Amino acid sequence: MNWLTGYGRTIRQYLATPKGRHDARDYSQAVLIILLTMLVALLVCWRGGELLS
Repeated sequence: MNWLTGYGRTIRQYLATPKGRHDARDYSQAVLIILLTMLVALLVCWRGGELLS
């Protein structure tokens, strides 16, 4: 379990740096865009492609 604590501390230290904050923001935006794209694709498939015609 000590290795898990070590990983957590390393991530916290990385996010405390300017580069880490910038990377976290970029990754968060990318995840949000991916999730929204998946949601739109799911809605289109669920409606039988009705939005495409």
